[in-house]
Amino acid sequence: MLVAALAAAGTAAQAADLQVNPIMVEFATGEQSQAIWLTNTGTEPLKAQVRVSSWSQADGTDRLTPTRDLIASPAILEVAAGEQQLVRLIRPRTEASQSELAYRLAIDELPADAAAPRDPGLQFLLQYSVPVFVLAEGTEPLSPSRRTATTPEAAGAPAGLSASLASQGDASLLSIANPGRQRVRLSNLAWVDGTGKRTELVPGLFGYVLAGQRMQWEIPLSPQLRAGGGSLKVRFNDDPNDQTLPLETPGS
Repeated sequence: MLVAALAAAGTAAQAADLQVNPIMVEFATGEQSQAIWLTNTGTEPLKAQVRVSSWSQADGTDRLTPTRDLIASPAILEVAAGEQQLVRLIRPRTEASQSELAYRLAIDELPADAAAPRDPGLQFLLQYSVPVFVLAEGTEPLSPSRRTATTPEAAGAPAGLSASLASQGDASLLSIANPGRQRVRLSNLAWVDGTGKRTELVPGLFGYVLAGQRMQWEIPLSPQLRAGGGSLKVRFNDDPNDQTLPLETPGS
């Protein structure tokens, strides 16, 4: 499962000093560029590489394909200690789309010069995976930073969203189809049984279902827990309240 910012451990000559903001980018229809800021919180300069991939979902998995639909400039950069560096995301073509377009921006901290002195302690690099979306024509922004006072608030599950549960050994396989024109962001997944008892399954960000696509995950929901009936609760996008995930066969 891809997340907004993933710190991946490895062997490198730089400490984890790279910070990225924002951790999600949204382009309005016709908008040509957006800004990403890279900050070096350490005491030594660091190098980073920025790569852009088209993001799709097939067979229950995320698929990333290198693309030139979005261009990061600069793609290779050095950030001085305690400084910031602007990376501009540019859309060479800004034609309107009837369905939201999804991308992933990979920002990798690069190893320092092999000849430079190295800290003998634990070393690791940071890798950020930033979701980037180009809104479909006529749709409203979902990012809290881009919503306005006139943006309508969504209530309940996104229209047309459907889900199903299947046994997967001692767990369950959750499949969600999103026929809509915008992605659905899922967080704080929980099971509430017939008596109202709540079991937390996946705290925090759970995943995305992209526009017009289907995604699936194995979740720690046992057949024994499901046997008594109940419902899945989840937060859609940035709704602060739990909503019921519409199951085709609830509790089965």
